[in-house]
Amino acid sequence: MRTDSELRRPVVLPLALATLTLIPACQQTSADQIVERVAEAMLTDGRMEDVRTLRITMTYQDHDYPVVTEISRPNRMRTEGVGNYVMVFDGERGAFLEPPPAEDGSLRDPELIEAKYMRDLELDIAFLFPAFFDHASEYLGRELVVGGEMHKLGVLLPLGVRLTYFIDSETYLPRRVVAEVNVDGTDYRPVRIFDDYASWDGMMYPRTVTYWWREDEVEKATVDLVEVNVVLGEDRFLVPAGLMPE
Repeated sequence: MRTDSELRRPVVLPLALATLTLIPACQQTSADQIVERVAEAMLTDGRMEDVRTLRITMTYQDHDYPVVTEISRPNRMRTEGVGNYVMVFDGERGAFLEPPPAEDGSLRDPELIEAKYMRDLELDIAFLFPAFFDHASEYLGRELVVGGEMHKLGVLLPLGVRLTYFIDSETYLPRRVVAEVNVDGTDYRPVRIFDDYASWDGMMYPRTVTYWWREDEVEKATVDLVEVNVVLGEDRFLVPAGLMPE
């Protein structure tokens, strides 16, 4: 089974993670301070804790359909590859309500997603909305990367994936996130780079995302729409009881 994370496993820009210059961390800087500054930079009004739901519509270079993802903080998600599949994650279990069509084009029945893929779904949320707003973070100092000097925040997700967020030291907007993932014994460092920020429904969010899983391919996605605090019923994230093992 390939989750949407696996379908988007691309690669490293030659310059993106080239030799980087480390800058000693300022002892007076804390993770909480950086998180607060990011919240102030991302929101034109209000508090980040008041943002409870998001609906993000994106077009991926390696997809021929738009992908609409609904997030209910901290860990519920519904993703629809329009005309292709519908997948839900309730924070513990995931399921395809409408699986991708079979190779012959026939429709498939709803199915539970194997437990080993739950961390991929959790990672999808962290790629779309900074995990340090909902999970403990650690200040890892500053680093010079392509694009300038960045503060680094480390986050360990509940299901075990480690993330490093790179925060622009001038704008305090997230510029990239690097994950550490082991898939069937192979280590990967999937990356997302965020560019061209714009105000969407009162939130600063990138319009372009560059992403990869391996070092031989790089893909881009375009953010088409971001909706904040949309009304999402509990049933949007429900894994049907009939799919549960007896």
